[in-house]
Amino acid sequence: MLTARVDRELLAAFDAVAEGRGGRSALLRTVLQQSLKHVADAPRIAPRADSAGNRVSLTFTDVETAVIDHRAAERGVDRAGWIKALVRRHIALKAGVDDGLRDAVAPIRMQLQRIGRNLNQAMKAGNAAMMADSGLQIDRELRRIADMREEINEQIEALAAVLRGETAFWEVAD
Repeated sequence: MLTARVDRELLAAFDAVAEGRGGRSALLRTVLQQSLKHVADAPRIAPRADSAGNRVSLTFTDVETAVIDHRAAERGVDRAGWIKALVRRHIALKAGVDDGLRDAVAPIRMQLQRIGRNLNQAMKAGNAAMMADSGLQIDRELRRIADMREEINEQIEALAAVLRGETAFWEVAD
C-alpha cells in the first residue's frame, strides 16, 4: 500500500488525466512502472526494517475535522495526539493523562491544598476560641469555614482524579 499527500489542485489535475485511463489506481501503477524503467540502473537500497507498518489512515468531513481540532485544542494536543488518545482509551491502553494537562493541573491542586490547610488552621483557632469561654459568637463563621473547607476538598479530589488518569472525558455511549 502507498499513501501520498498532494494538494487539491494536483489531485484534480491527476484525476482529469486518470479519468480516461482506468482511474487513479491504474494511472498511478502505470506512472510508477514507467518511472522504475527510467531508473532501472540506479543502485538499490534495502528498505528500512523498522518501517511504521501499523499506520492507519482516516478520512473525515470538514465538520468532523473542525470538531476534532477543537477537542484537541481543548486538551492541548494536536489532532493526531487526540485521536491516538481516544483510540487508546477505547481499547483500554494508556488511559493516563497527557503531560500538558498534568502540568497545568498539578500547581492548581497544590494551591488548593494550601488553601485547605489554611482553612483547617482557621477552624482550629475558632474552635479553641470557643472552648476558652471567650464569649465570642463565631458559630456562624465556623460553619462558613467548614463549608469552604468541604468545597476545597471536593475540588482537590476532582483534580486528584484528573492526575490519577480519570478518563471520564473519553467515555461515550455505546
